[in-house]
Amino acid sequence: MNLELLRYITAGICTTFVNLGVFSILKYGVNMETQIANVVSILFAIAFAFVINKSFVFGQKSTENLRKECFRFVSMRMISMGVEVLGMYGLTELSSVPDLAAKVILQVVVIGMNYIISKFYIFQEDRK
Repeated sequence: MNLELLRYITAGICTTFVNLGVFSILKYGVNMETQIANVVSILFAIAFAFVINKSFVFGQKSTENLRKECFRFVSMRMISMGVEVLGMYGLTELSSVPDLAAKVILQVVVIGMNYIISKFYIFQEDRK
């Protein structure tokens, strides 16, 4: 396993904690509806993930392509958010999986998907 992948897994775990933490606070602490808590927690995780992926995982210090990277990152994360929101609906509403268990299952799927997108589409310019 290379160092970049190890850093990505570490960042993914931290991002997952942000996602699950915000979700848990909103769902169980504030009693927010599941899907709304899910979307809000994903948005927090996206913001956190951009910063940690750019600097820690992919070691990008340059701000030259910041706007483009941010746009690409958020755009692609909206796609993975769609996967997570639809997956959450399918698992919790159609399959009766407990919401926190569904959230954890979907994090594994989303982390893998996001690594591939980040490595080969978003943060690849400085590597050329």
